[in-house]
Amino acid sequence: MYRWVRIAIVGKYTDLSDAYLSVLKALFHASVVIRKKLVVDMVPSCDLENTTKKEDSRAYEAAWKLLKDANGVLLPGGFGDRGMEGMILAAKYSRENNIPFLGICLGMQIAVIEFARSVLCLPDANSTEFESETKHPCIIFMPEGSTTHMGGTMRLGSRRAYFHVKDSKSARLYENKDFVDERHRHRYEVW
Repeated sequence: MYRWVRIAIVGKYTDLSDAYLSVLKALFHASVVIRKKLVVDMVPSCDLENTTKKEDSRAYEAAWKLLKDANGVLLPGGFGDRGMEGMILAAKYSRENNIPFLGICLGMQIAVIEFARSVLCLPDANSTEFESETKHPCIIFMPEGSTTHMGGTMRLGSRRAYFHVKDSKSARLYENKDFVDERHRHRYEVW
C-alpha cells in the first residue's frame, strides 16, 4: 500500500517548469523505490521572507504553510543572493523541527550559513559570494579558482577530500577511510 510523502523544494526558480527537472526526476525515482506517492510543493524562497510578509501576506502565509506541511525539505542550487534569506529560514525551520533536509550546491551553502548563524552564534556569517568582506566567512571562493573569468572556472571532476577528524559522522559514512575521492562541480567551498 502506498503512502504519501510531501517534499517542499524551496528555491529561486520555482516558477520555471524545468529549472529543477533533474531534482524532480530523482525525487520521483526515490519515491518509487520506497513505495511512496510523491507530492512536490514548489516554495518560492522569497515568499518566506519578511519583505513578502509586508508586501503580500497571502503569498507569505501560503509559502510557510507549504513548508510546514512538508515531510522533507530540499534546497536546490542557484546563483546570486535573491531569495537567500528565505532559504536560510527554510533550513533553520527544518533543523529546529527535525524535518529531513537536503541541500544541493547553493542549498548546502545555505545550510552551512544557517548553522553558523544560529548554532555557532555568528549572526553575520555568510558566503563570500554574497558578502565579500563578511566578518565570518563560512563559504569561500575556492583557492585555485579565477575571480576574473566566470566561464569554465568551476572545479569539475574527481577531487580528493581528507578527513581531519577521524571519528566524525562523515568519516564513518566512508568506513573511516583517511580520504575519499568525490565528484565536484562548484566554485565555492566550506571554509
